[in-house]
Amino acid sequence: MDEQSRLEELRSLIVKHDRLYYNEASPEISDFEYDRLYAELQAIEAAHPEWITPDSPTQRVGGRPLDQFVQVRHSIPMLSIGNTYSIGEVREFENRLQRLLPGNSFDYVVEPKIDGVAVSVRYEQDRFVLAATRGNGITGDDITANMSTIRNLPLRIPFSQAGFEIVELRGEVYIDTPAFIEMNRQRELAGEEPFANPRNTAAGSLKLLDSREVAQRPLSIFFHSFGEIRSGETDPGHRWICHSQALQQLHDLGVPVIEHWARVQGIDAVLPWIELWGKKRHELPYQTDGLVIKVDDFRLRDELGATSRSPRWVIAYKFPAEQAETTLKKIELQVGRTGAVTPVAILEAVQLAGTTVTRATLHNADEIARKDLRENDRVLIEKGGEIIPKVVQALVEKRDGSQVPYVFPETCPSCGSPLTRPSGEVLYRCNDLDCPAQLRERLVHFASRRAMDIEGLGEAMVEKLVSAGLVHGLVDLYQLELAPLLQFGKKVEKSSRKLLLAIEASKRNPPHRLLFGLGIRHIGEHVAELLMGQVKDLRDLGAMSTEDLQMFPEIGPVVAESVFSFFRDDRNTDVLNQLAGLGLNFERAPASSGATDLPQTLQDLQFVLTGTLSRYSRDQARDMILARGGKVAGSVSKNTDYVICGDKPGSKAGKAESIGVPIINEEEFEQLLAEGPSGIESAGGNRMPDQGTFF
Repeated sequence: MDEQSRLEELRSLIVKHDRLYYNEASPEISDFEYDRLYAELQAIEAAHPEWITPDSPTQRVGGRPLDQFVQVRHSIPMLSIGNTYSIGEVREFENRLQRLLPGNSFDYVVEPKIDGVAVSVRYEQDRFVLAATRGNGITGDDITANMSTIRNLPLRIPFSQAGFEIVELRGEVYIDTPAFIEMNRQRELAGEEPFANPRNTAAGSLKLLDSREVAQRPLSIFFHSFGEIRSGETDPGHRWICHSQALQQLHDLGVPVIEHWARVQGIDAVLPWIELWGKKRHELPYQTDGLVIKVDDFRLRDELGATSRSPRWVIAYKFPAEQAETTLKKIELQVGRTGAVTPVAILEAVQLAGTTVTRATLHNADEIARKDLRENDRVLIEKGGEIIPKVVQALVEKRDGSQVPYVFPETCPSCGSPLTRPSGEVLYRCNDLDCPAQLRERLVHFASRRAMDIEGLGEAMVEKLVSAGLVHGLVDLYQLELAPLLQFGKKVEKSSRKLLLAIEASKRNPPHRLLFGLGIRHIGEHVAELLMGQVKDLRDLGAMSTEDLQMFPEIGPVVAESVFSFFRDDRNTDVLNQLAGLGLNFERAPASSGATDLPQTLQDLQFVLTGTLSRYSRDQARDMILARGGKVAGSVSKNTDYVICGDKPGSKAGKAESIGVPIINEEEFEQLLAEGPSGIESAGGNRMPDQGTFF
């Protein structure tokens, strides 16, 4: 088999296994085998970038940030659905249908109502080409780049097998409950405010301009209906006679359609499903807030039509938010890795939404004061769209005089250091680097796979080291010896030796991983890489002002202030110097031998990319610039040397023209790569291309 045939085979295999894993929960191969297939595909595409296509599984990781979202018009309006909380109004729904179409009986499809974000997804010639939010129902935001990162969304579906050239699917983007809980756990470890609920998090994720960040969010999608269907120029429309038939065929084609739907006869058959799912919905791994009841027959739907707001043939029954009364026994404070102090309500155990609840989030001091929550209060708690229960209100009329207004503590519950509240923030913070509560979380983060990757240094081992007084900070970690570790048991010598070897090996990690591992506020993996791409030694950042830092691509005032504050603290710089003395790697490695063989024609030049290039992806263009000594920024400024402009440029091109930054096309970019600035004729720069739709 030749290499290109193998590439197509790998793509088909990965698409198949994605479907089995994400949509059908029946994987046929191990994660290791899947990773091998994926790595092989990446290797072939790296060797032949001209073979990369938009629907390749490797293109889900996200591309460069957009300037803004483009508005697109829905081919068929995305109307809203009327809803009710009343069984009586569900019965009246059928009475209304019978008044509109007397003499007809009605079969219905009943579907769980996913508490997600409504989207439209368009396929042409079997390929995913466009996705949009509902917006105002007529137009929505183009979120194609963000949607392409969703792992259970097929980038290619064989609709042509069913005779369809164009298929526009409608569905809900959501985050399942286990993934949401794990995401919040990671945020809390990082000292960040947890997200409130899956639905709002999914909505916010789709509105991010950087699809690489969206790719890190555990989004999924279910489809429940369709918009435009076209079988050909002379045969528009679909050939289905009912909704249940359409759902089944879409499922057979590999579309992730809504689960647990049922076809029933008459509204009396709908009511048992409302009762059943009112109880069973808590067993689902994702949030639902009701049932959608749809007329099954498409002919009847067409006759029933729609109002200006919603179709007449569908209604949603919404489950009421579940509430329970209990006692707020105590308000405890949790200290995160970055010193953020979060209040938590400790509750008398109560059953709510199928689970036993003993804790609820209180968010921050302002929330406690706004609701006037007091220890020993009787309170009302609720689970609506929330994973974590919330305290709705105090039942003031049930106070017995023992409750007193809550005063937020002035000192850290872990170390006793004074708490501070930075200007403009809602959270109090403990700034003591030796705080035991922070130390445990900081060490776990430092040793995590994406930071220093110290195998064997997980939560349990960190707890042992800190509790035994062997580790009081990062420096102690690199001074550990075998003998003290043997106190943890009779059979720990082998694992202790492995741990010490892993700690030693971590010294050789590139400095951006060390920078990320330090746990500086607002410094994630991506930002750590950006910063280390601009300096030779990690400690060089300490000599920079906030203004200097903001000159770097994608670095704004919040990140700059965080970095500046970290290096202004003598305790932090002392720790860094000690770590350097212990042999940790602080210097960025020079470019690989392959890169240094290339002429450094773009040395110290700064570029901005906008629009769609015909010969390269943005990531490929970026890599070529970096390999020749150049830099890539996310926005145009007076420090920009060239804006590389492709098809359908965005606002960056206009900004460049307004401040006199040269704008070059793809051919001129290739001349720059080969010859540097001297290869471009003076007439080639400082012009605007024809404007299309903003990219």
